[in-house]
Amino acid sequence: MPRIAFFFGISIYMYMDDHGTPHCHGVYGDYAGSFGIENGELISGEMPPKQKKKIKEFILSNKEDLMEKWDELTN
Repeated sequence: MPRIAFFFGISIYMYMDDHGTPHCHGVYGDYAGSFGIENGELISGEMPPKQKKKIKEFILSNKEDLMEKWDELTN
């Protein structure tokens, strides 16, 4: 699973064998969640509010690049 970003102790990953709605995975300490690339919202898992906000901001600021990466990894 390639880590595509790291900031404020948060790691962002994309898995090569993921399917379905374009998303990425955020990990912060013992917390992990899947976040939609389209809107940056938490799809599943748990994340503290402050980190959830930072992940959403990251996704929305990098949406185009994340979608390109999603297409590379899933096709």
